[in-house]
Order: sequence, then C-alpha cells, then structure tokens
Amino acid sequence: MRARLGQLSQNIAVSLASLALCFAVLELVVFRFLLVPDDLLTNVSIDGVVRYQPGSTATFRHPDGSRSRVTINAEGWNSTKPSYPRARTPDKLRIAVVGDSYVHGAFVDTADGFPEIIEAELVRSGVGAEVYRFGMDGAPLSQYLHMLRREVRQFKPDVVVVPLIHNDFDESWRFLKTRYASSFLKIGRSESGRPFEVPPAQFEGGSADVLRELATFRYLYYETNAYLRLKGLVSRHFWGGTEEWQEEFISSAVDIRKIADRDQNRFAARYSLSEMKRIAAEDGFQLLFVMDGVREAVYAGKPRAEWAVSQLNELAAELTTELSLPFLDLQETFTADYAARGIRFEYPFDWHWNKHANHLVATTIVRYLKSDPRLLTSRHMRQRQAGTVR
Repeated sequence: MRARLGQLSQNIAVSLASLALCFAVLELVVFRFLLVPDDLLTNVSIDGVVRYQPGSTATFRHPDGSRSRVTINAEGWNSTKPSYPRARTPDKLRIAVVGDSYVHGAFVDTADGFPEIIEAELVRSGVGAEVYRFGMDGAPLSQYLHMLRREVRQFKPDVVVVPLIHNDFDESWRFLKTRYASSFLKIGRSESGRPFEVPPAQFEGGSADVLRELATFRYLYYETNAYLRLKGLVSRHFWGGTEEWQEEFISSAVDIRKIADRDQNRFAARYSLSEMKRIAAEDGFQLLFVMDGVREAVYAGKPRAEWAVSQLNELAAELTTELSLPFLDLQETFTADYAARGIRFEYPFDWHWNKHANHLVATTIVRYLKSDPRLLTSRHMRQRQAGTVR
C-alpha cells in the first residue's frame, strides 16, 4: 500500500512538473516570440473615474495581420498628447471628445483616431485648436456624464463632442456583469418615477486581471475569438450575469433583444443629456452629439427603419431636439460616401470604425463645427465679446 502511494505521488509530481514545463514553454517562448497576443492595457480608477494606467503603451495584433498602437498619456487616456495641460492658451479652441472604444480608438493607431484628425483638420484650415479625448472601452452614455462631471470639465473645454453608439442606451440603465462594468455610472428610476444615479464602484483588479497578465491566456482567449463563443458561459458562471451572445440577434454590434425597452432607454438617455446640458450651461461650453449610422442599411441600400437599431437614432434625434442640443446623425454621410466610394466603414473582423471611417467622421464633424460660429468660438473670445474680459 505504501509503495503504491509512493508511486502515485511520484507520478503526480512528474505530471505536475511536466505541466509546469509545458506552460513555461508556452508562456516564455511560444506566446512571447512565435504566436504573440495583444499587449495588455491595465485599468485603474483615478478620482472616481475608471481609465487606463497612465503612461502605458500597447500593441494590438489583428486577424488581417495589421497592428495598431495605443499610447496612454499622463491622465490615463489614449492620445498623441503626452499630457493634457489645464492652462488655456487665449483664443485657442479646446475641444473634448467623450465616449467609449470608438473615442479610445479600437483597432487604429492613436494618430488615426477621429479626435486627432479633427484637430489636424481644424489647424490645417487656420483654426487654432486642440482636441483632448476621453475614451473608455465599454462605457455607455451614463458614464459619459460621469466622465464629463468628474474629469472633462476640469480642463475647461469650449466644445464637448459626444459620439453616440447603439449600445450606449440600454447599458446606461442595464447592469452588466463584466470585468469593470460596475465601475460605470448607471441611471435608475424610483418607484415614484424619478431618476436617480447608481454611483460607479471603484475599479479593483481581480482574478480576471491576473489571467490577462498571462500571454498564453490572452492568445487562447482573445486571438482565437473564443471570448465571443464563450461570452454567455463566462457571464453566467464567472461574473454571475445573464449575457448570451447569439449571432442572429446582433445588429450594429448590439443585441436587439436588449434595446427593446424604449421607455427605459428614453428615460436614462434624457436624464443623461439633461445633466450634460446643465453642466454645459454652468461651465460655459457647447455640446455636440454625433450618432453612428445604421451601416447595414447603407450597404443594403434600404431604409434604415427596416433595422431595429434605427429606433435609437430616432430617439437621439428626438431628445436632442427636445433639449435644443446640436445633433449630427452620420447616416447621410455614410450613405453618400459609400455610394461614391464603395468602401465599408468597419473591419472584416470587427464593427468598430476603420481608418477610413475615422477620417470621414472627423471631417464631417469639422464641417458641422464650421457651420455654427458658436461652436468655433473659444470661451475667452465669447467672454471678450460679451465685455466680461479686457
């Protein structure tokens, strides 16, 4: 009996040693030099706002063989600017762009993101301008409000551009179980029908962050797209959520089953936009909301009303009209450009805007800004025109 136990222990030890050696080879050789996964971006909370580890960089590798580079600045945002100075240059227009992964710049080099192109286009046309971007992967409209309130307004922008994506609406009130979604502000409704805010939790890394440190895990989970196939399973058994990824229900990269509650979507969006408008009035900056088009309709050459997600474009138009807020819907822009060029606006492997779309969105926003003199006037110039400064 003792001999059998000894042999079993020896076999277990040999097996464990073999597994450890195999893992070491995978981690230190195979997935470091041969099959290299994306680099890691670490999340942190600073001043109550979840962002990226300041001063970090990362290279992302894509299925088509291309790469994109991310450079996180001193404030924790992807930008070509090493830091965002708070001091203002008189008469220089300061624009802040607030949003999610589209603003952060998924799949494009930092310099090719539309916020950077907005600045370049304005400067090229003779407008002294600087553009600060504040983009966080996965953030919904409610979190844009939180970012504006806690972070963006500190830099005293003249204009705040807020791109709206189709998943911004339901995720402003619907609680997702993901790695850091609890770190986003949510909008609730009391029994009396009044809105209230559910404050974001301080982000703290957990076991998922430990796994993400491993190159072996990042390659097997992300590069193979296993994370899409396992999304529902991970949501249920790891995060305790109910998310289910089923291809037939995905439109404009959102699950159309999740956006059906128009009343809740309107309630949360109206509160968020109203609060943003209030802050803008208090601080003296202008707001501009920009809505992604229903790209499936563009490619099919059909009315976008045939796609369920179009209700969110209509909702955004309705609310911005109701609140007298500038609004730019990209549907016509995308339709005209596709008819002229026949170039799609996303990647074959992902729905985010590609380099072409980023450039098109930027130039469209610049045209809109130039069409409204109020949007191209710095606060210093407005104060001078009003006679409040000399």
